[in-house]
Amino acid sequence: MKYSLILAFLFVSFFISAQNNNNNLLQVTRYKLHPTELNIQNDVETEKINLKIYYLKDGDITADYRYFKPKKNEILFFFGNDIKTNTTQMYFKADDSLMHIYKKKDFNKLMKVIEILEYNVFSQEANFSSIDAYTALAQL
Repeated sequence: MKYSLILAFLFVSFFISAQNNNNNLLQVTRYKLHPTELNIQNDVETEKINLKIYYLKDGDITADYRYFKPKKNEILFFFGNDIKTNTTQMYFKADDSLMHIYKKKDFNKLMKVIEILEYNVFSQEANFSSIDAYTALAQL
């Protein structure tokens, strides 16, 4: 009886510690933006642009990047800290209705997206690099 209580306690404590480990959870943040906030009001005929951020604090984000597809008027940003390789990963995807805007590589339009990420989403994240994010967005 004593041993079964000890085993039950160990099992429950292991289960609780696994539930409290939030570093491996995919965090998703959504922003609904007006085209004027992204400086693309003359390029699109929509009232809202969706910016969806996928963030994995400890892990490889590449599989999520390959899996998720943007919806109409949506920009996806993927950011991960891969502990195994000690690197950060950043990727962007955009809907076809927005792709032509960012393919032109207009600095001001690219920087509007980066500023939202840098100041509103990842202002406390030490590993976020606006230069790396800009490079990833320019590669669309």
